[in-house]
Formats: sequence, structure tokens, C-alpha cells
Amino acid sequence: MAENEQVVDPVEQEVVPFHEHEIIAVRLADGRICVVLRWVCETLQLDSQGQVRRIERTASTARELVRVRVQPRVAGSKGGGVQTMPALTLRGFSPWILGINPDEVKSDDPTEEARIRELIVAYQEEAKDVLYQHFLNKGRPVLPELPGDVMHPLAPPGPEAGHEEQATYHETMSLWHRWQADRHMQAWRKEMQLQQGTIVEEGKTMGNLLSTIQERMGPPRITIGHQGLVRFYVAKLSEALHKPHGTIFGMLHTDFRVPRYQELSESDWYRIEQWFRIQFPGQKLPEAPTQSELF
Repeated sequence: MAENEQVVDPVEQEVVPFHEHEIIAVRLADGRICVVLRWVCETLQLDSQGQVRRIERTASTARELVRVRVQPRVAGSKGGGVQTMPALTLRGFSPWILGINPDEVKSDDPTEEARIRELIVAYQEEAKDVLYQHFLNKGRPVLPELPGDVMHPLAPPGPEAGHEEQATYHETMSLWHRWQADRHMQAWRKEMQLQQGTIVEEGKTMGNLLSTIQERMGPPRITIGHQGLVRFYVAKLSEALHKPHGTIFGMLHTDFRVPRYQELSESDWYRIEQWFRIQFPGQKLPEAPTQSELF
């Protein structure tokens, strides 16, 4: 696509530590954060060219693929020059990484296979938040501890003010707004702490009661929405395998050790989806219906 072929110069380039590895990420002039695909693919032992082709074929990710110039300090080339590499915005990163099935990882070394699978899950669950937080915190000024209303806004400079005066005004006002926001947040936290303090004894009693109830009930059961998806997958799998619904439900109950699918644990939903994916020919789940179609 023509849009994807355009090469972009990032305004920032960062090496972000992640689970004893590194993610090379850049920020574009419009604020978008992009992950350079090469090192993620190498870490997860994926074919980077094959993954780029997969991204280009997928509607939810194709428009989020950009080519960026990666600086030599991480480019890894023998010549040490700037390289143009494919990168994926965080908006496209989520559907791409979630589309990678950890169970498809194969290795002659069981330990290495388990490590890569765990790392894929970590990327799926944590990487996006880690990158957002890294760029959010980077360069944020540390405000001084000022008592009371010591910090005051400045009067805007007049029309004859030069660029230096204008810049000083806007930088100072930016700090003032951040200081005000932090003050409001501190006040809100103090108010919440006071409110929590008034009910702490009742909270202890209620907490003990809830803990007892939760222990007896076990982990939270599968949600109504996910129950609908289970029924949908069973119906589609029945069509694909020409097996009765009851047979497929029986397989599911046996593998997850529950008497009824309604008693599946919500915390196991990822494993449940993986179970269905493995059952389908081609190991690909059918497209999920809308909420209204499930009920």
C-alpha cells in the first residue's frame, strides 16, 4: 500500500526493557507510538518478513504498519547507518500480538519452548501498557514540593513579546497546570483516605465475610457474554466436525473438569479460547458474532 511505503522520521527512539529483553519503539510527530517489528520477532522466534506479510493482509493491522528510520545505535547493521524498518503502531500491535497462538510454538528443547510461550503471553498482556507508561513518564518535569498557593499563573505576554518571552510563558504555564493537577489529585486522594478511614472497621468485617463466601464459591464463573461465545463455538464446531453439540460439550467438560460449561472459570477464558482454536480445522476460530446475535 502506498501509505505503508512512506518512510517516516520518528521524533523519539527508545530502548524499552521488557522481561530481560528489549523493545525498540519510536514516537512519531503525531504522537503515535510504534514498535519496530524486527526485534520483537527475533525475541519470539518469528519470521519477521512473514509477519509483515500477515499484517499487510489483515484489515485491523494493515493501516497501522509504517516504515520508520531506525537510528544506528540500535539498528544493528555492520555499517552503522540508519535503517528503514517496518513498525506497528500500538493500535495495530494489540490485534497482531493477540493473533499469535503460544501453543503453536515448537522447539526441540521443551524448556525453550515453554519460555517462548510464556514470553508471547507476556507480550499479549503487558507490552502495550509498558510502552505507554514509558513514553508517558519520559521527560515529565518533576515539580517542587510547594506549600499552599505559592505557585501563581503568569499574565500572558503582550503582542510585542518576542519568541523567547512567549516560550518562557508557555513553559511556565505548562508547569503551573501540571502543579494544579497534582494538587487536585493529592486533595482527592486525601478525601478518599478520610472516607475509607470512617468505614475501615465495617470494611474489615465485610471483607472477612466476603473472603469466606468467596472461598466457598471458588473463582468467579464465566461471564454471560463468554457463555454465549461458548455456545456459538460449540455450534460452529458441530457443523465443522459433524458431531452432536452434546459430544463437544462433553469434551469441553472433561478437559476443564467441570460438570457444566456455566461453571467454567472466567480466569480460564484464554485457555478456553485456545481449546476451541485447537479443535477447529486449521486451528482458527470463527469470527465472533455481535452481542445481540449471541442472545
